Amino acid sequence: GLTKYIQDHGDDLYRRTMYTFIKRTVPPPAMLVFDGSNRDQCEVKRMNTNTPLQALVMLNDPQVLEAARVLAERTSTEPLNLEQKIDLIFKRIICRKPNADEIRILTDYFNESVLKAKSEKTAIQKLTRYGEYPLKFSADENEVYGLMKLILTVYNMDEAIVKT
Repeated sequence: GLTKYIQDHGDDLYRRTMYTFIKRTVPPPAMLVFDGSNRDQCEVKRMNTNTPLQALVMLNDPQVLEAARVLAERTSTEPLNLEQKIDLIFKRIICRKPNADEIRILTDYFNESVLKAKSEKTAIQKLTRYGEYPLKFSADENEVYGLMKLILTVYNMDEAIVKT
């Protein structure tokens, strides 16, 4: 029964990670990449590292992509301008306000992403429909894509990955 992973669906899919089944001989790879303990002994303080593998997980993991999609969708429905949406995203992920340079960089990246979304419809639709969480598009799908790319960028900031 433990040789094959069977994904839950519905409400069971969105349980907290503390309910993750961990097989001692084969721990979840993402937990190891983010310095999870080996479960053999109690660890008071975990190591803090930042490796390229962490960025790969944060840009490609199904759980991260779905979380970015849902946050992008929710943010897109807020009656705010782009700068206010960036501020809201920062507060939710980093727990601080973005500085002027961060707002400028993310605004430019958002605008580039929206332009790309208009020309590559099929690829964009695949990404903006990622995961099992129900879709509730009441906003422009191009904006959702742009916000999703922006959110993935914020997820990859050192402040989001390594909390000291």
